[in-house]
Amino acid sequence: MSNLYKPTYVRTDPETGEKTTRRLRKWYGKYRDTSGVLQRIPLCTDKTAAQAMLADIVRKVERQQAGLVDPAADQLNRPIDEHITEYRTHLVAKATSEKHVAETIRIIRNVTAACQYRILADLNAGDNRLEEYLAKRHESGCAHRTVNADLIAVRSFCRWLLDKKRMHADPTSGLRRLREEEDRRLERRAMTDDEARALIAATLQSKRVYRRLNGEDRAVLYMLAQRTGLRRKELRSLVPASFDLECVPPIVKVHAAESKRRQKELLPLPSEVARVMADYLVDRDPRQRIWPGSWWRRAAEMLRDDLAEAGIDPVDDEGRVLDFHGQRTTFVTSLARAGVSPATAQRLARHSDVKLTMGTYTRLEVEDLLSAVEKLPDLRPRPKPTTNDGQPNHREVSDLAGAGDPRLGGVIRAWPNLPEQIRRAIVALIHSGTGSDRTGSHEV
Repeated sequence: MSNLYKPTYVRTDPETGEKTTRRLRKWYGKYRDTSGVLQRIPLCTDKTAAQAMLADIVRKVERQQAGLVDPAADQLNRPIDEHITEYRTHLVAKATSEKHVAETIRIIRNVTAACQYRILADLNAGDNRLEEYLAKRHESGCAHRTVNADLIAVRSFCRWLLDKKRMHADPTSGLRRLREEEDRRLERRAMTDDEARALIAATLQSKRVYRRLNGEDRAVLYMLAQRTGLRRKELRSLVPASFDLECVPPIVKVHAAESKRRQKELLPLPSEVARVMADYLVDRDPRQRIWPGSWWRRAAEMLRDDLAEAGIDPVDDEGRVLDFHGQRTTFVTSLARAGVSPATAQRLARHSDVKLTMGTYTRLEVEDLLSAVEKLPDLRPRPKPTTNDGQPNHREVSDLAGAGDPRLGGVIRAWPNLPEQIRRAIVALIHSGTGSDRTGSHEV
């Protein structure tokens, strides 16, 4: 049911203070939408025109309920910029980080402007403008990761439009991401154990103060980053109360507001790191930040200066770099070197996909892999015990069989008188027994 009405308001006379109830000049309409929710909308001052406007709205609702009207029809003719603004509100309501919201909206606006999408129907048309734009970005020399970022942002926007029934099809459904492994512009490497020790030792001795952090501050910061995988913004948010060093195991807590995953994190601390933190935090205000200041904005520069003091080149011969975020790479790679399972490493790194943990953050060198292949069994043929004339040697057979075993004594005493075929069969049995992990006697 629908009807027209004029809303009332109370006006107070500024001189006498007398209050009077008045009506607005504009007519409003009340109706129930397709979901049965009562809606109130402003119309116009002419009653006849207002009645016609309200009747038209009610007619559309009834046609939608009967399945005769496309719910996306009105949305497709709206300016696409209005949809982008509403999508931004959606991202903010999801408590997505401000940086992610700003970057996503920036990319969407750039892409829609380059493709000359004016209204939503342009994007919904399914032409080749978006595909051509991404292809030009690729051909112009943009990194695969940059082109993929454009596609991911627009795809998330289109899927939101589909979910809200504002468009008919996803124009990005036929587009595929580029392989980022084939075009990495920045490849990080993990620090070796010797490099990590040298960095911390040199930084402890440093007399330089970098944005309110002295040498000890930075050394403890690097140690914690390399043994927890905490990101720079997570590290800067820590206060002494974030640590519980008395429990078993000792832990560090990161609040949901500071975590990239927007949830509270509890991370275990190695015992040596817990002891260092216990000494470092003595007499600290439990609510004051441990590493204050703006160092986190220039963390890569800070680390680069400390690497130089430690005599470590931040860029190796293959062009791989050591930067502050690379401390997470060092953390995950150290877990792999220690034989930690991929599933456990994924949980400690707080990744949603184990492929990210093992493919991006694990950087094992040839030296790290050597210990694994050294565990493989020896495939070289074992030499047969022989004398100078090529015959099996009685003493070597005794050593192989274990002369201390009384059950083999008879075989050893009878050895000189045994036929050659029997001797070779016994030698083969002895070799097969010593090459296995089983213990016990060999019956002949």
